[in-house]
Amino acid sequence: MTVTFNVSLNGKSSPWGIVQDEEVIAEGIIYVSTASHGGIWVARELLPRISEEMKDYAKYWSGSSQWFEEDCAAQCVVVSFPEYFPADQVERAWDSVRRYVTKEAA
Repeated sequence: MTVTFNVSLNGKSSPWGIVQDEEVIAEGIIYVSTASHGGIWVARELLPRISEEMKDYAKYWSGSSQWFEEDCAAQCVVVSFPEYFPADQVERAWDSVRRYVTKEAA
């Protein structure tokens, strides 16, 4: 079964303010920017691909497990959906996730 997401977040509220710009990374995965910050929104239907630990990390920074703040939490989306990102970006994202998100980094 294929799910199609017809979503635009422009002009809508995000954890960082009103969305001023968006870039669709893939169906159900959208990078947004506001006047002050940004991050990646992930459709609920795709969240099972992201570990609970990573969703908790996102929620800590954004208040929602659907919003991944651009500085660190967005790396969780990159490693969970590597097919949509360049290989070198995925490698760097794993470094960040291991260092800041996963418990085995301690």
